[in-house]
Amino acid sequence: MHGTNDTYVALIGDLIASRELEDRAAAQERVVAALGGVNDGWKDELAARFVVTLGDEFQGLLVRADHAFDVVATLERVLGGVRARYGVGVGELATPLQPDAIGMDGPCFHRAREAVERGKRDDRWITVAGFGEARDEVINGLFRLMGGVRRSWTEVQAETVFVARELREQKAAAAARGVSEATVSKALKAALYEPFSEAERTVKALLSGAIDATNRDAGGAERVGGAKSTGGVKSTGGAGSMGGAG
Repeated sequence: MHGTNDTYVALIGDLIASRELEDRAAAQERVVAALGGVNDGWKDELAARFVVTLGDEFQGLLVRADHAFDVVATLERVLGGVRARYGVGVGELATPLQPDAIGMDGPCFHRAREAVERGKRDDRWITVAGFGEARDEVINGLFRLMGGVRRSWTEVQAETVFVARELREQKAAAAARGVSEATVSKALKAALYEPFSEAERTVKALLSGAIDATNRDAGGAERVGGAKSTGGVKSTGGAGSMGGAG
């Protein structure tokens, strides 16, 4: 059973320039669909379900920090051209845990809010807070580089990347996209998928290591475990070097 002394990971999403969107209603529908996908697909890793909190914001509560990027990737795939920034904060709750991530307060949410605000000031994609000052800066530096790569993607490249990292095989990704393996390979190369995925794996290890250290020091909950090993995206005839985390 989760308690207020457990360590949680709050994730806040904020739509970028939402008032400038041509079809805000359609954008909101995408957000609702994206949150539904996360709540269904990652329900075992959520302490509280993702909900829309303001007109252009949403938030949820995770039990593992190393899954934060997986959740972002799930959201981004459905959001498509609707851009968002994300803040991730780790800490305890000061109020009872609720089924949905609303009506709660505590350091995890304060740090996620701090991270989102920093992201707004510095035009960042994903920002973290609460994992330790030095570790925060390393993770945020990696996320800023990943954000620069992400921003360069076309919608087709983004869809290819997120499908490839989910399915882990170029053949399966090609079938899902309805294109040839050569087309998938070309899109991944143009999207700098290999270095992007390497940075992702490094970020996950840093997030997991920070949580493990916090739990050892504070006697936190065991359910906040280490990062799962991640597989590579395979091309026909063997394992490819472009390893996406799943």
